[in-house]
Amino acid sequence: SSGINAEYGGGSSAIHKDFPRQLFLKEFIEFFDNRSPPVIISPSMSGEYAVPFIFTYPHLLGGWVPVSPVSLNTHHPSEYSKLSLPVLAVYGENDAQFRPKVEDLLSKVPGAKLVMIPAANHPCYLDNPTLWHSSLLDFLSTL
Repeated sequence: SSGINAEYGGGSSAIHKDFPRQLFLKEFIEFFDNRSPPVIISPSMSGEYAVPFIFTYPHLLGGWVPVSPVSLNTHHPSEYSKLSLPVLAVYGENDAQFRPKVEDLLSKVPGAKLVMIPAANHPCYLDNPTLWHSSLLDFLSTL
């Protein structure tokens, strides 16, 4: 298996700012030529890569796990209802900035499963790693 950390909240990124994010992910996936389509896990700022990608190349993916991602508002709400991709959306109960966006937009994806981690903040997987891991493993076992 292969992976990449596209989180760059600290202001640094190994990817040149003028290189299209969705093209980077497409080339990464095609380079490894996996036998089964990958699942993108995109916490927070990595939504800047994942959101454009899933709307441009959903056929290359086996699923998407957004974790309170940014950039959800870059697509019209009606576009989410047209996505044909398994989705596990995870967010923290106390994430006042992103919880409403996740609940509103990602609930429109047909068959999407939303998991709110109780009493959790924006990096919700840190507040309850047990629930995060069990939710992720349950989702992956359905693919």
